[in-house]
Amino acid sequence: MITLLASHSLGTHALLAAVLNQRYGITPLPKLAHHDAGKPFFPAHPEIQFSLSDSGGLALCALGTGPVGADLEVPRPRRTGLERLARYALTEAEYHAFLAQGGNWAAFYPLWTRREAWCKYTGAGLPASRGLDIPGNVVITGLTGDGWYGAVCAEEPADSPILWIEHE
Repeated sequence: MITLLASHSLGTHALLAAVLNQRYGITPLPKLAHHDAGKPFFPAHPEIQFSLSDSGGLALCALGTGPVGADLEVPRPRRTGLERLARYALTEAEYHAFLAQGGNWAAFYPLWTRREAWCKYTGAGLPASRGLDIPGNVVITGLTGDGWYGAVCAEEPADSPILWIEHE
């Protein structure tokens, strides 16, 4: 079961603490550690896996009992040109899909967040995953909202839509 929480006002760690309390009754936030490639985990709770992402004042947390990766992007001006970034980040098939969908930022971000979510799922990161196709044994759920794009990668679909929580 994959739970997705997002917030306009809470940071990623506060959001993670909220979902752990809500779903498992765990409080305060357990100590975090990081695998070699940087993927965070709870040494005291290896049965709980999560992925965090934030962008433009939004935060996203995906939580489950198996590997999970989440990415969230609020489009913003970038120093790198779109064509160059698309060529760097996307596989050849993804790049052709990007071009077929208009070759613009609105076409890029859904593909980019899928790729980033999968990279976080594997824990390998983008440089190690460049050029590799996303395998068919994972479920990638595309997310979108007013001014943002996101994706979650896991071995199963999310059990519900995103639950939005705000700081009171």
